[in-house]
Amino acid sequence: MEGNVLDENGHPLKGLVVQVEGAGKIESSLKGSRVVKALDKISPVSLKDQQVLAESETDSQGHYRLLYSPDSYQNILDDKPTVQVVVKDVLGISELEKTEKHIAVSETMKTMEDIIIPRKWAEGWYVTLGGSRKSRFTTDNQVEVLVDNQLELERVVESVAKAQSYIYLTQFEFETDFIATFTSEVDNFRPQAVLTRTLQEAAERGVNVKIILNENLAVPDSYSQMEEFFQDSSVEIREFKSHGLHVMHAKTMVVDGEEAYVIGSPFKKDYWDSPQHIIKDPRRQPPGVRPVHDVSIKLRGGAVYHVEEFFCQMWNYIAREEYQGQGKIEPPIRNPVSNTVGKTPVQMVRSVTPETLNEEGELGIFEGYRRALAQAKQFIYLENQFLTNKSIIKALKSVMDRNHDLEVIVVMNENPDNPGYKGWQNQCLERVGIKTFQDILDHPQIGFFTLWSTKWEKQNFTIQPVYVHTKVAVVDDIWATVGTANLDGSSLTHVNELEGFFDLEFHRNMEMNVILPGVDRYASDEIVKLRDSLWREHLGIKEQKLKKTGKGWLKLWQEVAEQNLKSLKQSHPHMTGQILPYSSEESVEDQLNDLGIKNSAWDVLD
Repeated sequence: MEGNVLDENGHPLKGLVVQVEGAGKIESSLKGSRVVKALDKISPVSLKDQQVLAESETDSQGHYRLLYSPDSYQNILDDKPTVQVVVKDVLGISELEKTEKHIAVSETMKTMEDIIIPRKWAEGWYVTLGGSRKSRFTTDNQVEVLVDNQLELERVVESVAKAQSYIYLTQFEFETDFIATFTSEVDNFRPQAVLTRTLQEAAERGVNVKIILNENLAVPDSYSQMEEFFQDSSVEIREFKSHGLHVMHAKTMVVDGEEAYVIGSPFKKDYWDSPQHIIKDPRRQPPGVRPVHDVSIKLRGGAVYHVEEFFCQMWNYIAREEYQGQGKIEPPIRNPVSNTVGKTPVQMVRSVTPETLNEEGELGIFEGYRRALAQAKQFIYLENQFLTNKSIIKALKSVMDRNHDLEVIVVMNENPDNPGYKGWQNQCLERVGIKTFQDILDHPQIGFFTLWSTKWEKQNFTIQPVYVHTKVAVVDDIWATVGTANLDGSSLTHVNELEGFFDLEFHRNMEMNVILPGVDRYASDEIVKLRDSLWREHLGIKEQKLKKTGKGWLKLWQEVAEQNLKSLKQSHPHMTGQILPYSSEESVEDQLNDLGIKNSAWDVLD
């Protein structure tokens, strides 16, 4: 089969992956049920797993040529198979377009009709959701990236305290006694602001406070406790009910239509932490729980509209589904001539569960990642709670194979808190050639690192992993994202880690991310500031701005990790910064042993 892939103006699209897929009548009937067909239309990754008969790429003229043997075609279950051409992005991970099915092709070379794809859907940095225009893109923003939850919570309390009109909040979990801020160490970290009381005080002075919480049978939620807490106040609590493996995971806040937050962590006591990640910090409960690293972002400007739009859409969906349409709110009115507060361009992207806010759902966060990874030239930096999404791993492998000068640095968890995720992470690392920690220290292109906190108390040395809850990525210092979406199946596409039955079920979370597209120098300045602040914390470097040496960024990480391994083996163990190479072992003690670190005399906390 051969043909051309062109843009809307008839110009060729080069470098796109083109496949011909085949399936016989029996196979089609098994995978062609109405439910599977509907799900397959909205999935960026085929749920039906048709047999790929041939694969090619479009040339400079947009032309493709797909060759496959008659044997492979005739052996698909019956004598009247169907075939169709599928066009994917340059990394071969996301479907852009596909032709109708053709039954029993008999020609030796079949010429297909031209396939037309909007150029901005196939190329570039910006998310378009399948069209030709940038989705939810504004240029008049002021951005503050909030590294670690102490700073984020201080800003949230400040915004709630000065609210005059309304506060719209979405959260995954929210403890009624969650303490957001404390006094200084001089005053023994006395509690200051209990966040529920701060919200209640805002409501008592006339602020309209509305909260959406995840409510789910599969994972813990705090809806009933919060509903009871606010039952005698004007604060309105509504639940986003999840009926499967997906959840309402977006954590956002809008204040008076002027400020918005995309928040990394739940409002729970065990997520409170400072940039120092102190072991046994009394502000984090229960005693001994692991330190947590996270990143949030505060927005002012046009992007606030899109965060509020998301809240209003969810609130009205809940009103329709659970409250007989009562209590709907008017969506925000966008004022194109509002006062400009900044110059930073921002694109808001979302993951939306199908058949909620719209029938097909939304895949904006996944689209943002697949575009940025495809464009990477120098380095990719990923910092994420989970790394199990098969499409992301395939994309990383593909882009490294195409560009041997590209460096990939990943900060991840030794022990994810979801069952099965450790094993899936190990499988992902093996797919890119990593089997041992020494592979990480030696690999010329990719490294996986974990965060640890240490403490000397009298003669006792204590070490504990820092739980990475971040959802951050930086590409070439000209693109970055901060938000709530993990690099797993349910946050981006569907639960693609599970084989068999669950591949046919569409479980996708509600998520929100902020993208800083650094083609503009204002965004690029914010991106470099974000990367520098994270790397200085993790690598223990005090300089305000890091400088790339001739060895490259990855080598810097490998050298710091290797030096920490040596330092931890000394008579007086210590670390510079927080990083060690990832270990595939299950327990914390086994991980340290795997790294060659004797820890029998230490206090090792999980």
